[in-house]
Amino acid sequence: MDVTLVAVPYDLGREGVGSGRGPTAYLEGGAAEALRAGGHDVEVVTARRSAAFGSELEAVLDVDAAVAALVIAAIADGRLPLVLAGNCNVTLGVRAGLLATRGDSDPDHGRLATIWLDAHGDFNTPKTTETGYLDGMPLAMLTGRAFPEAWVRLGGKPLDETLTLHAGGRDLDPAEAGAMATSQITVVSGAEVRERGLGEALAPALDELAARAVDLGQVATGRPPAQLHVDIDVLDPSVAPAVGFPSPGGLTLAELLAAVEMSGARFDLLALSLTSFAPESAGGGGTLDCGVAVLTTAAGVASGFPAATRR
Repeated sequence: MDVTLVAVPYDLGREGVGSGRGPTAYLEGGAAEALRAGGHDVEVVTARRSAAFGSELEAVLDVDAAVAALVIAAIADGRLPLVLAGNCNVTLGVRAGLLATRGDSDPDHGRLATIWLDAHGDFNTPKTTETGYLDGMPLAMLTGRAFPEAWVRLGGKPLDETLTLHAGGRDLDPAEAGAMATSQITVVSGAEVRERGLGEALAPALDELAARAVDLGQVATGRPPAQLHVDIDVLDPSVAPAVGFPSPGGLTLAELLAAVEMSGARFDLLALSLTSFAPESAGGGGTLDCGVAVLTTAAGVASGFPAATRR
C-alpha cells in the first residue's frame, strides 16, 4: 500500500502548541518507519496555514484547505491519506479533499460515510456549547449544524447524518447529548461497548450503516466508501493518558484496533484521521505507541493484508 502521512501540526489554527505537537511527535517516534516495516511505501507531507492567524475559525479553515489539497494530491497518486492532526476539525479538510476527488458531476457526490471514534461527541453548536470550545463542534460542522459557511470556504458538501456513525462517546454536554440523540446519526456509546462488548455493540451498527450506504446508491456492489476518524482519547486514559481531555470508561487498544478492522471489513476506507495526542502530557510514550498501532492497522486493512500481519 502506498501511504501519504499528512502532518497537521496545529491546535485550533496555532502551530506547534498543545496537541499541535502530536503529529511531529508521531513522526519523530517512528510512525513512518513502522509503516515501512509493514511493507508500505510512505511519503510524508505537512499542511501549512497560508495566512497569518486571525480568528480561530478562519485559521482552522485555512489549515483545512491545505489538508484538502494534500488529500487530493495523495488520492491522485493512488496513495492512502493517513492524517495526523492536533484537532478533530481536520476532518473537514479530509472530507473536502475526498469529495473533490469524486467530482461534482458524480451522482453520488457527497455520499461518503463517516465513522467517528471519540470519547466526546464533537456535536456542539454555538447554541449548545457550555464552553465555546471550537473543537467541540467539528462533527456538527461536518453535518452543517454549526458554521455552515465552512462548506462555502472549503467547497464541499455537508455530511449526511444518516451516513454517520459515532462510537465510544462518554463525555458529552447535556444539550449536545440531546442533539445527538435526536439526530439521524447512529450512536454506539462507550457505555454500550462496556455493557455488551465491542462486537455485539458495534458490528450491527456498522452493518446497518453499510446497508444504508448501499441503499442510498453509493455503490452497486462491494464495500461502500468511508472516511474513518479516530480521536485517540476514545481509548481509556489507563491506556492512552496523553490527551487533552481524558475520560474514563474508554476502549482498550485491542478494542480500538478491532473497531478499525471491523470498519475496514465493511467499508472501503479512503482516509484516516488520527487526532488529539498531547505528547508533553504524562504517558506520552504509551499514547504514541497506541497511535502508531492505529496507523499500521488502518494501512493494513486498506491494503487487504490478513489481520495476523497487522500486529
